[in-house]
Amino acid sequence: MQLANLDDHRLSPRLLKLYTSYRLFLSAVLLWLVQFDFAPTYLGSDNPSVFLLTASAYTGINLVSLPLFYLKRWQPSETALFAMLLIDIFAINLMMHASGGLEGSVGYLLMVTVAASATFLRTRLALSMVAIASFIPVSVSLSEFFLSDGDESGIVRSGIFGILLFATAVIFIFLTKRLTTVQELAKTEAQAATRLQHLNDLVINKMLTGIVVFDRTFYIEQLNERASLLLGSRDGHKLLARGDSLTQLPTLINSYHDWKANPHRQLPTYKAPSSDIPLQISFSEISVDSTHDTIMFIEDARTLSQHAQQLKNRSLGQLTSSIAHEVRNPLGAISHAAQLLKESRLPTEDKQLVDVVLRHSSRVNRLVQDILQLSRQKTPQIEITNIYDNCLLSKTQLEESKQFDNPCIEIDSAAQFVCAPFDSSQLQQVLTNLLGNALRHSVLESGAPWAAIKFAYQQDMGLAMLKIYDRGPGVASANRHKIFEPFFTTENQGTGLGLYIARELCEINFATLSYVYRGPSEHYFQIVFSDSAKQLPRNAAHEKNRSDH
Repeated sequence: MQLANLDDHRLSPRLLKLYTSYRLFLSAVLLWLVQFDFAPTYLGSDNPSVFLLTASAYTGINLVSLPLFYLKRWQPSETALFAMLLIDIFAINLMMHASGGLEGSVGYLLMVTVAASATFLRTRLALSMVAIASFIPVSVSLSEFFLSDGDESGIVRSGIFGILLFATAVIFIFLTKRLTTVQELAKTEAQAATRLQHLNDLVINKMLTGIVVFDRTFYIEQLNERASLLLGSRDGHKLLARGDSLTQLPTLINSYHDWKANPHRQLPTYKAPSSDIPLQISFSEISVDSTHDTIMFIEDARTLSQHAQQLKNRSLGQLTSSIAHEVRNPLGAISHAAQLLKESRLPTEDKQLVDVVLRHSSRVNRLVQDILQLSRQKTPQIEITNIYDNCLLSKTQLEESKQFDNPCIEIDSAAQFVCAPFDSSQLQQVLTNLLGNALRHSVLESGAPWAAIKFAYQQDMGLAMLKIYDRGPGVASANRHKIFEPFFTTENQGTGLGLYIARELCEINFATLSYVYRGPSEHYFQIVFSDSAKQLPRNAAHEKNRSDH
């Protein structure tokens, strides 16, 4: 059996060690006082030899037993504790009666032993120990009264002393139980707090938003994994960690001061020293009691832009889809009626008018199809995809569509082993649109459908780029800022949605689509892919290539 009342509490071993040390100290002091004649007159006054012998034996027992209680792995059983306390009671009683009984002060040392019994033993055993401690002086007083015609006052004193011992035991039993309850409650609350802290840390670390908590001195108190990832690294190690100072990034400190000056201000995007990812920073104060901490939220600005784009597309899609369906039904009826009229016997002039109706009906139908395609844009499944393979697929699609006679599409072989993050199906849609646009403009200018795809790296950022060339005259300067607007077109047969959809698809894939004009002989559409591949394993693209081939 282990410690009964305070078992599993950190206070119990400490109290036990303290009490065993007290036993040795007490016995050694009593032995020293008597041995060297420094003791008060009442110590050993009735029987000095018994007192000296008891003190010596008591000291020896304590010297032998004390090291056991300081062993880390040794836990005394309740039987061992009972025996130890029983030795204390008999030793103190012997020294008490060798010193004149209750008239001296030695007997009051039993109160410490009784308190220890109430602390370390179960209630029943503690009360048994008190009964033994009280019975000895009472029985001695009774024997002296009946056998030696003693005074009745001795019996009264022993009775009062026994009551005092029982009162001490009851008080300490109550205090021990109360302390046990409090400690168990504290332990339970500590465990709950630990679990809650662990849960909070888990939730914070799994958030897609970076979280940094810092105090007035910019000491970082909390930092989740997302924040560490977004803030980047240096020499293969995290740029910031818990316990670091935010002053390592002075730009963030400046953003904090700007926010303090105007909390409602939209802060500009931030780029970490070792990362090119644009980050959106925001702050919020935390005031608990006298502490004033600040929490910083870090989000990938590209993700926010993508979400905004998706919301815009969803709203636009719902509107355009409704309009398109409402237009398609009467449009079908008009086209059908015009087709019937064309097959009837009409004058040539009227048939020409019917052809105009059919041609424009077809154009409106293509417009409806583009609008429906715009409304059905799905969330991109961005993955590392091979640029060259997608270029080949778009080329094959245009060749098989029979829209152009013997189209010539040249693809730069330098892009053969280049990969970038993009939804593969959406990249094919963008390339097909841009290549088709290039072929049409080449036909208008030179009479032959020609397009070229060249690969390059952006010099300052090292990002992959595709340039789509044609042999057309280029976009007029007055129209260059309009070409990506919806429904803007310079062609009679165009819908004005092709370039708009292409740019939208690039943006939701973290890429950019732009038009570059350097003169009549050099103009092209340019796709700049994002740097998200840097956050993926370096050999991911090559592994994918090997698996595909």
